[in-house]
Amino acid sequence: MIEAWRNAAVLGGITGLLVMLAQVRRLWSWLPALVIAGLGVALFLDALAPNWALSSLLADAPWGAAIVLAIWAAHADSGWLRVRAWPAAVLATAVFGDRFVAVGLALAEPDPARRARLVIAASGASLVGVTSGAAPLVLGWGGPEFVGMGLLLAGVGFVGGGGPVVRAPPDRRLAARALLVPLLGAVVVWLAMLSGVLELIATGLEQVPLLALPRGDLLVYGASVVGGALGDEGLLALIAREIELRSLSMRGDALPVALRAGLAVGGGLPLLLMSGSRLRVGVPLWLLQVGMVTAWLWLR
Repeated sequence: MIEAWRNAAVLGGITGLLVMLAQVRRLWSWLPALVIAGLGVALFLDALAPNWALSSLLADAPWGAAIVLAIWAAHADSGWLRVRAWPAAVLATAVFGDRFVAVGLALAEPDPARRARLVIAASGASLVGVTSGAAPLVLGWGGPEFVGMGLLLAGVGFVGGGGPVVRAPPDRRLAARALLVPLLGAVVVWLAMLSGVLELIATGLEQVPLLALPRGDLLVYGASVVGGALGDEGLLALIAREIELRSLSMRGDALPVALRAGLAVGGGLPLLLMSGSRLRVGVPLWLLQVGMVTAWLWLR
């Protein structure tokens, strides 16, 4: 029992570290080495046996979802989509995704304050569609109520105007690296499976309604917002997907809704940082969005 808790703590901690480092693009070149180091730790802890490791990796890691996410992320980071008007940003997010819009704004919008508003609008609109963000892409569409909430959140970043698009050249290397990160993420999720930490979290979610906690969905939402703000939204969505698959006894949709909303809204802060937006403008608007979703979940 002690060994199981040790493996969960150590490998779960490594998983969390890798998820956070995947958010820092300057460190992407180090991710393969870090993943290999994680595999070495798993071997050292006897959580991974060489004779079945490869077959387990091929069969159990979430390769399907990771490949879809990798193609989406690489397409976004290629920088081909350029919009500078609020309606176009919201529509492009609904069709393609918030990351597409944020990358394009970093290249096409010279005003960092205006860029911050449009990135926040895109982040809010990521609740609208199936491909509008990493979380809905992996976890699925949230339904009509998510569409309404997403449009309200997009309104927080409303700004008028929008002149000619600046034709700054994109960094094509980012697209190649973005393709690699979710694939490495599938290995990270697999390590989390081996550690048992996903089973522990799934069991905890199943127990939330039984513990009579005051508004357990808000606790899940708060944890998801923090995770989305500190870690890579796509990798966190892959982990959340595996947790949901293990939460077979979870009743109702309150916790999955809170989880999806938290990851999507929390991911707005990294988009501000990635796009080089003015944080004095963007962070208060992001906090307003966090508060709006909190109120929605409270009244839901």
